[in-house]
Amino acid sequence: MKTVRIFLIAFLISLTAAGAYAQTTTIKAQVDKLALAADEPLTYKLTVASLAKNVPGPQLPRFDNFYIVSQARASTISVEAGKLRSTLSYTCVLIPKEAGKFKIEPSRIKIDGKVFSSEGFTIEVKPASSKPKSAAPPEEAPAVPEHAPSESEKVAL
Repeated sequence: MKTVRIFLIAFLISLTAAGAYAQTTTIKAQVDKLALAADEPLTYKLTVASLAKNVPGPQLPRFDNFYIVSQARASTISVEAGKLRSTLSYTCVLIPKEAGKFKIEPSRIKIDGKVFSSEGFTIEVKPASSKPKSAAPPEEAPAVPEHAPSESEKVAL
């Protein structure tokens, strides 16, 4: 009975240690939509969280079918169970180059010799949804009098 109890305790400790190791690094990619019109922006966000001491920058996907119109990077450090956790966030706003179905490959990061990958996405881009908007509404033509004013209708200046 004592042997079974020791085995059970050792087994639970190994499960806990394996679970803690699995939670040391996470990488998650998100897009705000999977279908859009060619004149709409797409937001891609990547978040990397790790307990590792040195967290390098990730390898972002090549956005071959999109123009990158803005990029932002943020990092935070927090304390979890007495350990420092680094969180890196990358946000890219993209505009499609043309209509079609395009693949955004997974992002990757290598930490302590192990490669972590995010999700990949297939994005469907439809033709532009609207006509170009003009800067100002068209002006109305001035009213044209139906007849020329007579001498009595003219105002003296």
